[in-house]
Amino acid sequence: MTANRTISAAVFSGLVLCALAPAAQAQTVGTMTSEKATITKNGAGRITKGASIARGDQLAANASGSGMIVFDDESSARLGPNARLVIDDFVYNPSRKNGTIRLRQTAGAARIFGGQISKRGSSEIRTPHIVLGVRGGIVDIFVQGGQTIATLRAGLMKCTSGGRTRTVTNPGVSCIGTGSSLQVAKLQGSGQSFVDPGTGGGTGGNGGSSGFCSSAAGMSSPACRTRDTGLPGSGRVPGGSTAPGTPGGSSANGGNDCTFDC
Repeated sequence: MTANRTISAAVFSGLVLCALAPAAQAQTVGTMTSEKATITKNGAGRITKGASIARGDQLAANASGSGMIVFDDESSARLGPNARLVIDDFVYNPSRKNGTIRLRQTAGAARIFGGQISKRGSSEIRTPHIVLGVRGGIVDIFVQGGQTIATLRAGLMKCTSGGRTRTVTNPGVSCIGTGSSLQVAKLQGSGQSFVDPGTGGGTGGNGGSSGFCSSAAGMSSPACRTRDTGLPGSGRVPGGSTAPGTPGGSSANGGNDCTFDC
């Protein structure tokens, strides 16, 4: 009887350790450096500035929420209202300054800043409608109403949707993916910009500023930060009956706006 109890206790202890193992092995990959309104992690309540971000975390912003995550490779993700972002994978080798980062955005607005991994390794953002590869750049992403609009602000962005792949190199040009189709176009500006979640500052009226926002000075300018639910230069204000942006002029087709990689 004593022997059986000893075995049962050992088995029980093993099960407890197995249950606790995933939490103990959670890899911290970044930090929430600023937060405004409400951002939750893994559905377990609000997180605030200084909170650690781990691989596998699921982050969600409410309708007025915004926040900034800085990852270990110096890349960052700025969450806008209603953003849903999952850290699917993050592997970084500091000595080689390369690795892999895979994010999944399923709703709302976000701006992704590429870091060391995006320059030398693999940097990918997936949505329900499109797969984006980012090379040393800045990309605004808006997911709503059966489509994703991804707008390049700096660097290079490869877009794949509906079996087609296009590579965008000109700032201000967007990929519009539905999962079954892909369009590349320069969208009309809405005068919207992301708000800085640390200060709440930021100004509109920057619909034509995509080139400036790609410069070193522009990246630190309030005119290039996030505001409300709009994306800089992305068209109409989200939340209406139409998508946030309408093609302005002809679609890019290998001319000055972008290059194609089919």
